[in-house]
Amino acid sequence: MAKSLIIVESPAKTRTLRNFLGADYTIEASMGH
Repeated sequence: MAKSLIIVESPAKTRTLRNFLGADYTIEASMGH
């Protein structure tokens, strides 16, 4: 099954969402604007 990609601004949000959403999502930080 394909993973969904979620892009957030900060690395802290990345860690939080990984814990919340689990392995079905790939979450990356854009590191700013």
